[in-house]
Amino acid sequence: MLRRAGKTQPYTQALDGGWGWMTVLHFFLVNVLVLGMTKTFAIFFVVFREEFEGTSEQTGWIGSLMSSLSFSAGPLVAIICDIYGEKTASILGAFLISGGYLISSWATSIPFLCVTMGFLPGLGSAFSYQASMVVTSRYFKKRLALSTAIGRSGMGLTFLFAPFTKVLIDLYDWTGITEAVSLILSGWIADQNWTKKYQYHKSYLILCGITNLLAPLATTFPLLLTYTVFFAMFSGGYLALVLPVLVDLSGNCIVHRFMGLASFFVGIAVLSGPPIAGWLYDYTQTYNGSFYFSGTCYLLSSVSLFFVPLAERWKSRV
Repeated sequence: MLRRAGKTQPYTQALDGGWGWMTVLHFFLVNVLVLGMTKTFAIFFVVFREEFEGTSEQTGWIGSLMSSLSFSAGPLVAIICDIYGEKTASILGAFLISGGYLISSWATSIPFLCVTMGFLPGLGSAFSYQASMVVTSRYFKKRLALSTAIGRSGMGLTFLFAPFTKVLIDLYDWTGITEAVSLILSGWIADQNWTKKYQYHKSYLILCGITNLLAPLATTFPLLLTYTVFFAMFSGGYLALVLPVLVDLSGNCIVHRFMGLASFFVGIAVLSGPPIAGWLYDYTQTYNGSFYFSGTCYLLSSVSLFFVPLAERWKSRV
């Protein structure tokens, strides 16, 4: 509700609609554009390797830096949001991303691109992505899960950036569209408050783990397609609930700090995951170990959520 005392005061309560949907649109576009470049880096990988005559390992660091910093810079983004606000953080992110890509047009080597297309856009993505998430949480309460899910469903359109062959586009269409629908449906269900949101989040993580553990059984294309669809459904479900669960457990006033910490650990996983998966393949000469490792990580990540009721009871006694 607006109160006037000489000048317009900011909203003191979540709108749950109205102009708040503009923040959802902003979050949606960030997911389409920012994650679009991150997810489709493989297209540029071959071009950069051939143009600058670098090794696959050297060229891979460009995408690794971009993806990792998009999340691991979360604590820095939280500090900037604390001092200057989410709007300034978002604008800074836009300048870093656009500036990095512009300077990349004059690249002369792989190390040059590691800075201009890896470090700068990665850092800018962290500012844009986290700021848009936090702003969305300021404008929504009752519909927070749904609004977050709609915003994050933009990642389902990243296939538009990838001019792959027809077969790959068809497969990508299935996983982009399935994940987007799952995000929105998961958000709507969570907002019905049939049970606490962290219970949904825990269930989706467990289902992701089980799905990956069963992935080595997908030895034919129909089975592989089945695995892809189910994993997209479950991963879309838990991604939609990251912000709502953080808000429920930490409180809206300091959510950006916890979001920063959560993003930092995601960045560490993004940076270390591919090398570990590669090492497992080199050691076993099969990708089964990578799926088993991924599934185990998903199952372990759900363990802490089993202790939430215990933590709530302890908190109520203090």
